[in-house]
Amino acid sequence: MAMTITQLEKRIFAVAVAFVMLLFGFAALAVNVFHVGLPTCLTSVKPFQKGELIAHSPTHYELHYVARMWKFEPEEVTVPAGSIVDVYLSTIDVTHGLILVGTDLNLMAVPGVVNYARVKFDQPRVYPVICHEYCGTGHDRMAASLRVVDAATFRATKPATPSAAATPADPRSRLLIKNECFSCHSLNGVDDIGPSFKGLYGRTRKLADGSTVIADDVYLRESILHPDAKVVEGFDDVMPAPTLTDEEVNEIIAYLKTIK
Repeated sequence: MAMTITQLEKRIFAVAVAFVMLLFGFAALAVNVFHVGLPTCLTSVKPFQKGELIAHSPTHYELHYVARMWKFEPEEVTVPAGSIVDVYLSTIDVTHGLILVGTDLNLMAVPGVVNYARVKFDQPRVYPVICHEYCGTGHDRMAASLRVVDAATFRATKPATPSAAATPADPRSRLLIKNECFSCHSLNGVDDIGPSFKGLYGRTRKLADGSTVIADDVYLRESILHPDAKVVEGFDDVMPAPTLTDEEVNEIIAYLKTIK
């Protein structure tokens, strides 16, 4: 006897329900057996401003990743094998992505919200962290790493100390450090994502529209507060506008004058 339309519809519905139940079963298996956390958008959690690793126990950690143009903070993390890590991801500027290569962790960093997933690391290994969402000219260099080591190695691991070359020693550079200016601008005369600060003050700058301007106090003030107003030739308009007081801008300009 030929199958009626009603019987066919019932079979299709039953197959669909079975498929959905199978997906829920796999999700429950991943969470409860393999300790893989499903990606979750946490709108009730305030975005983090600082990246850090928090230890809740010798085998349970909370990892706050903060994405910004163009790096992840923290850039390197070490945990012991056997650890369960709750990963939280925030961004302080534009949309970024985060893939932990070698795992199923794949999160989006969306302004204003925190994304979350849980991962269990069983074996020692180095996991690269990369951004998979195009976020500007420095996107290809946006990377970090998560190291999983054996228990003995982890006990012997000491927190990394920033090198003296990574942060200028001059206390007058504090505002540039605070606002991540050295992520794009150097002090050694080598251009990066943005022009070098060395010898900047008083120089003639050629702009993207073909005109020129002297890098005096007026130009520097405008470039700091309104970076898209006069873009230097050969560079992209990617600098975010900082929130600074007049006194802070004056302090930055005074410091830039000293970098010969």
